[in-house]
This record gives sequence, structure tokens and C-alpha cells, in this order.
Amino acid sequence: MKILFLTPWYPDENKPNHGVFVREQACALAEHHLVVVISAKVDYESFGLSSYTVKESVFRKVKEFRLTIKRSLPLYNQWNYFLVSRKVALNVIQSFQPDVIHGNIGYPGGFWSWLVSKKSRKPYVITEHTFITNNFRSLVHRWLTLFAMKKAAAVITVSKKSAKEILKYVRANVRVIPNMVDVSRFSIQPYSDGAVSIGFIGRLTREHVKGLDVLLRALSHVKGDFVLHVAGDGGFISEYKRMVEQLQLQEKVKFHGFIDYEKIPTFLNRLHFFVNTSRFETFGISIVEAMASGLPVVCFDNGGPGDFVDASNGILVENQNEEKLKEGIAWMIANYQYFDRNQIREYVLSKFSKEKFVRSAEQVYSEVIGSSV
Repeated sequence: MKILFLTPWYPDENKPNHGVFVREQACALAEHHLVVVISAKVDYESFGLSSYTVKESVFRKVKEFRLTIKRSLPLYNQWNYFLVSRKVALNVIQSFQPDVIHGNIGYPGGFWSWLVSKKSRKPYVITEHTFITNNFRSLVHRWLTLFAMKKAAAVITVSKKSAKEILKYVRANVRVIPNMVDVSRFSIQPYSDGAVSIGFIGRLTREHVKGLDVLLRALSHVKGDFVLHVAGDGGFISEYKRMVEQLQLQEKVKFHGFIDYEKIPTFLNRLHFFVNTSRFETFGISIVEAMASGLPVVCFDNGGPGDFVDASNGILVENQNEEKLKEGIAWMIANYQYFDRNQIREYVLSKFSKEKFVRSAEQVYSEVIGSSV
């Protein structure tokens, strides 16, 4: 089978972790099929009406085309994105001739996929990696997102919560295929002695999407010998450090900055348990990676985690409830060692392995290709 991925999210030298889960899915499929990925982004630092560059590379059997489009005139910029990305994709299709197009992200990936499918007559599916409403930046964005999903042969999403949200807005053939984790990257290591190490991974932005502000306030009321290890960077990191000082948590919080994707397993191996306090989470891949390391988790019931976090692997807390979060963390500090770490890891293997992802994706592709003949 020949599969063409179209995606606005994809790792590059400037953002090596950006959309890394898309690349991992492409690589998993490439172990059994021919896979080409075209990523497209706008370079807002450079100006050019229709200027762009394409860099070709190969990564673990995946042929990659990284399209960078220079910033254009304000009202023309988005349309130029689609004109150029469509042109590049159609050029690739001439030689590759895919059986199916797999678009990523409702906007712009979904509409881009429709444009390419319309001209090439190749069926397309869309994977929505975020909640659908995050695409609705304007009425135009909303309309293009819903149009692309309505026309798609299938819309894949990563959690039941996300699927329900999509069906509120559009009638579509929605399938749930959770994100995959390459469990072989992770291992169970003995717990270290000393203070209880709690892990957090997320971008540190002004919008507080990952909820570190809520976590810090909750921790300021938790007793015990613990240290929160924060992995991630962003424009708001200095403000978070000031917040740590204001809450007198200097001895309880350590900022590690950006951690490369390849080094995440090492970071997780130092922990006793993991915390996710995002305001919304379509899936929560960092949670599952922690579980692949045999770590119990404390998570807000913020979307995706509700599908897989239960009493056997952690605690699910009412979303954004600081008091409940404080209680959950305090309980976990006292009880993390009683969880069956091998059972937690085996659950990830049974539900989120790359083999399971590939089988699920193949089933959707086969149905889509068969119905288009």
C-alpha cells in the first residue's frame, strides 16, 4: 500500500519535538508499506509573494518533503499556503501515485488534503489530533475545517471525547484510533531513594494550556518530601519561576528546560510518578509514555485520559479542581510504590503499541480504498 501523509505539524531542526507523533505513526506504517510525508509550514520571518523551499530527506524508510513557504501579504497568506502546498503535493503524487492520502489536523491539513484529493482523485482521510474547536479561529476557518471533514472518506481521532466533539459539528465517518507509543523506547527502572520525584512535561506558555499554574498552586499546599521536575520551555518560563518563588517552592521545583524527544525516556526513569494538569488533552501521549515506564499517573479528567486512566494505573481528578488535585498528589506521594508497574506497562502494550496502531490504520485505509474503486 502507498500512503501519502500531509501535515502542518512535523519535526524539524528548529522544533525537533513538534508533531513528533505524526512522524512516529508514519514510521510505524513504513515498516509494512510505502510512506511519503509532506509537511508544510509558513516562515513568518521571511517575505515573498509565492516563494518557497522544499527539502527532501529519508528517515527510517519514510521519504520526507519539508515545505517552507515564505510569509506573504496578510489577506493572501493563507490562500498562498494552500496554492503552494497543493502544487507541491500534486508534483509528488505524479511519481508516487499513493493509494490513499492521510491528512493531519482539521485545519489546515484537512482542507489541504481535500484540495489535493479533488485534483488527484485519490481518497483521503483526516486525523484530528486536537479538539475540533481549536481549528475555529474564525468563521472561515470553521467552515473550511467542517467542509474538509464532511468530504473525507473517514475522520480519525485519538479519543472518544474528541470523537463526540466532532460529531456535534459535522456528520462524518468518525473512527477512534489512539496515538501509538513505541514501548521499546521505555523501560522500568528501580525507584531512587530520597525525595519523591514527580514529573511534568509541557510547553510553558502565557495561555497556561498545560496547567502548570494550577499544579504549582496545588503543590504549595502538599506536605512531604518531594520535588517536581518540569520538562519544557516556552515564553512564560520566567513567570513560572517567579510563581515558584512567590509560593515558596524553590526547594520543591526544578526546571529542566527543553528535553529532546530521544531523551524523554531517561527523564521518566528518574521519576516516582507523573502528573498531567492540561486544561484540555485530546489524548495525552506523555501520560502513556510515563505509563510505558511503569509509572502511575495523576491526571485531570480533561479529555483523552478518561479513556485509559483508572485505579490500576493512577488517579483521575476533576478537571481544574485544585483541591482535588492537591488531595490526589498527596495520596500518590504516600502510595505510588503499591502500584503494579509491570501491569501498567503491559496495559500500554495491549492498547497503544505501534502494531495495534498499524492494524487499525490499515483497516481504515482498506475500507476507504475499496469504497473508492
